[in-house]
Amino acid sequence: MARAVVILGAGASVPFGVPTLARLFLEPHARRHLREDPFLHDRLQEIFWGPRGHKLESSNSTVTVEDILTILRDYETYGPSIPSPLGADVDRFRRSLYVLIKKAVYDAKSSSGGDLNPLLQYARQTFESTTWASFNWDCIFEASFYYSSGDPVPGARLNPSLVVPVRNWRNGTMSHTFLKLHGGVNWWFDGTAISYLQFRGSPELDTRWAEYARGNAAATPVILEPSCYKYDDPVFKLLKPQWDRFVTDLIAADLVFIIGYSLPESDAMARTALTVGFQSGKTDARWVVINRNGDVCSRYTRLFGAVRLKTYSIPLEEFSRDIPGNLALP
Repeated sequence: MARAVVILGAGASVPFGVPTLARLFLEPHARRHLREDPFLHDRLQEIFWGPRGHKLESSNSTVTVEDILTILRDYETYGPSIPSPLGADVDRFRRSLYVLIKKAVYDAKSSSGGDLNPLLQYARQTFESTTWASFNWDCIFEASFYYSSGDPVPGARLNPSLVVPVRNWRNGTMSHTFLKLHGGVNWWFDGTAISYLQFRGSPELDTRWAEYARGNAAATPVILEPSCYKYDDPVFKLLKPQWDRFVTDLIAADLVFIIGYSLPESDAMARTALTVGFQSGKTDARWVVINRNGDVCSRYTRLFGAVRLKTYSIPLEEFSRDIPGNLALP
């Protein structure tokens, strides 16, 4: 049986109500957070939106969270000779922004729509092993995997297995590996180890984020900073073993799915992993890109050609209606 790698970008979570980076501030829970945190809203307006002729309602047409955090890191490269526009409030601003991210991608989100279930079922029936590599901070994939893995009776449901040690996570089936490449809102580091916090049925995750918002949490969220400097972030050292596995599994794969991931220019490490995986992988391996943005599909075609790559400018839901048929060779 074949080996597969499935890469999940923000587009894979959009059907579940999780916003893309461009629309992050417009998500209802993010809006509420901005109303409750005037410090964050006012700094965004005064420093980032206003000077560019924008405000919250048009924030999807200007700098993203990734751009904003990159700008702050750009100032740090110059040191005190060119002071940051946030002055001594940089850490507080970054922490408030992370809290907004958590609320936008996690609060009131659910996998109950089942949009990933057809692909999960196809992988379970078709492949000897599947590596699920996610660039998302949300909990949509792991919830989808767990709840679709068996009947709701003790011992019937399983998690995929992780390649980094994470407390409280129970590795399940070894035929499915989960790489949370950019970390997530429910992974926390206490200075010694990463801990997994249950995302349903326990108040601990929300409590931890509330403490973090106040600046008195005993641990920090394992979220790789969304900026051009993300791989200089100390968090990357915690996540790096996943990246090493990512490349080796891409090289060994017979089929690679890339779902809703736009391969942004700021993510140099991801581009490196994908190009090395393609270039050094099996010569008969097939790569499939599913992205409703035709320009993104064209970007992948320019990188990988059209011999081993097939692109679909459609939503995952449409592709999933007939996965075997869509994958059939012409």
